[in-house]
Amino acid sequence: MKKIILIIICFLLCGCYNYNELNKLSIVSSVSIDKKDNKYLVGAQIMNIKNNESDEGSKIIVYEEEGKTINDALRKINNKSSRKLYAGHFSKLVISEEIAKENIVDILDLFLRKAEIKDEFTITVVKNIEASKLIKIVTLPDQIPADFVKNSIQTSNIETALTNSSKLDEFMSYYLKKGIDPVITTIKVNKYKKDADTTKNTLTSNPSTYIELNNIGITYKGKLEKYLNQDETIGYNIIRNRISNMIIPVKCNNKYSSILINKSKTKRKVMKNKDKYIININVNSSGILTESSCNNIKELEKNTKKEINKYINKVLNVKAKSKFLGFERDIYLKYPKENNYNYEVKVNTNFKVTSKGELYEKK
Repeated sequence: MKKIILIIICFLLCGCYNYNELNKLSIVSSVSIDKKDNKYLVGAQIMNIKNNESDEGSKIIVYEEEGKTINDALRKINNKSSRKLYAGHFSKLVISEEIAKENIVDILDLFLRKAEIKDEFTITVVKNIEASKLIKIVTLPDQIPADFVKNSIQTSNIETALTNSSKLDEFMSYYLKKGIDPVITTIKVNKYKKDADTTKNTLTSNPSTYIELNNIGITYKGKLEKYLNQDETIGYNIIRNRISNMIIPVKCNNKYSSILINKSKTKRKVMKNKDKYIININVNSSGILTESSCNNIKELEKNTKKEINKYINKVLNVKAKSKFLGFERDIYLKYPKENNYNYEVKVNTNFKVTSKGELYEKK
């Protein structure tokens, strides 16, 4: 009994070795990185802690500094803040298109070395504007831009298959593996105006400036190579088995119906035929008829299958150096002692309508 009491006392006295009081920290929610005059321009989005919910003003504060290195700029930002920068809740890194084409991996080196930063934050490239401007934009329903982008990516991943959540751990894992290159989430800003970083941007039902997810970018040797379009992005997600829910408009009798694909499983299998490899892609999907203009279920199933094949063929025809589809990785895992990557791809797709949806009688 005495031993148990002694152990409990030890736990109570020890505390946490890395403990910091909240009122001594500036919580960083996202970081932007641009290039200016051969120097890094870094922005740190800080959570603006308020005494109560009725306090007016922005929920964020953005500090900016430039430096020869990213750490140099962050050190200068620390001098601007009365509190120590804390990145334990860091959720989003925004880098400019210029930097992404230069080298993404070099940028990530700093974040890999910071012990307090979790490796689950999202990496994004902004296409048509400086990264520093994006993290200042005030949006609804999330007035914190980092939350808005994070929630948008999560929703889009689940509901549309039009993007791919690129997180640090997966990005670096793919970069370091043989035969596969990582992809990256891309964002663009529409109708940017000077007051986008004020609450004026949220005082209307139709905000003048808004953030939009923009498919995915593919990388080669750690650098952004090119962007995929919408159909190619969907095809990528199908091949990489990343479909959860996806609405497909399907033509039947010269009209369109909506099919919700709620189950989809893609398997890739490598076979060898003399000096060539055969990569068989088998897609088995099922879905629900959610909007009907055609009662011919067999016709709908056949045409949905064609649509799925169309997405797959679009991404298979992308001309790029990047090994973003991971076929070379599949070959390497099956035949690790061989270096021949001469292959052809065969696609087999099956689709079945499992339900016609439900109609409710109005009372």
